[in-house]
Amino acid sequence: MKIKITNLKTIPLVINLENPIEFGTRLVDKREFTIVQIFTDIGLIGESCVPIGDPISVASIIDRKLKDLVIGQDLFAYEKIWDSMYREMYRDRKGSAIRAISAVDIALWDLKGKALEMPIYRLLGGYRSIVPCYASGGYYYKNKGLEGLAEEMAMYVDKGHWAMKMKIGALSVKEDIERVKTARETIGPDRILLIDANNSYDSYTAIKIGRVLEELDAYFFEEPVHPDNLSGSKKVAEALDIPVASGELEYTVFGFRELIENGGVDIIQPDATVLGGITEWLKVAALATANGIPIAPHWEQEIHMHLVGALPNTLWVEYFHEEIGVRQEDKLYVDNLQPKDGYLHIPDKAGLGTELNPEAIKRYRID
Repeated sequence: MKIKITNLKTIPLVINLENPIEFGTRLVDKREFTIVQIFTDIGLIGESCVPIGDPISVASIIDRKLKDLVIGQDLFAYEKIWDSMYREMYRDRKGSAIRAISAVDIALWDLKGKALEMPIYRLLGGYRSIVPCYASGGYYYKNKGLEGLAEEMAMYVDKGHWAMKMKIGALSVKEDIERVKTARETIGPDRILLIDANNSYDSYTAIKIGRVLEELDAYFFEEPVHPDNLSGSKKVAEALDIPVASGELEYTVFGFRELIENGGVDIIQPDATVLGGITEWLKVAALATANGIPIAPHWEQEIHMHLVGALPNTLWVEYFHEEIGVRQEDKLYVDNLQPKDGYLHIPDKAGLGTELNPEAIKRYRID
């Protein structure tokens, strides 16, 4: 089977948040997306929706640098396509350049699944069709306080989750420890509590708060230091018994090799929308498996449920409930995934199994 790619289009979107959210390092008042649509000579269309990175920059790179490398290629020559895009952009081998490659690559995988009439998780290995997920939240909102945090955590318990994540780093160490204690008391001793600092600390402060997190039985400590502070991450990992998780802002298998060889990470969090797409994510997963490091991918449940479902060395999908208003993808997709008892059932649909809402695209599109 040979399927020719005939065209590629990009659509940048912006959705302003009604209630801005805050975490350790910044305030977020909008969510930005880049949609890629890839067309073929047999009428099939592949789509991706990349949620992170400046959409004007990502779309511009695709339109100016990558589009001509993709059009005319055989759909199944995906390694050739990926290599040609990377060779074009390797001088800018982090940031928007790799996010642009990611957006194209994910749309290609959606297209491959549709062409073969298979969901991507089966195409990649079919390890399981029901995947564990944790409820991701615990953000800072204006006037939220400890009571609001407790209400949010209780909601996750009521929805059947056995694992949930919360943020720290925007307040003093003392205040954030109180927040973690509140969360632990709310969910009880038997559920899993994950802690995300979003790069808020130096290594010494991270170690100090990490020791308290150990006492509160946190399962992992995510991004305690700046992602480029590899020596600091190593200090934290060596000082604590609690696993250090990181990698959501890392790019390509080369970046993950450095991260793993440095010894500062116990659980990696590769994001296919950031690091170079599904093609590169699979190489990172192989590297992690060879080093005995488990994988808990970051963000975008619609994509990562397939990757967690495909391979054995994976822990969870990160899941965001619509009620907390963080992701905004619920405004873009026709149907939204709903977990049951802490698990997602991967739809038995070809490709990613998602459908974007044309009216939403029209509403949130920017020039």
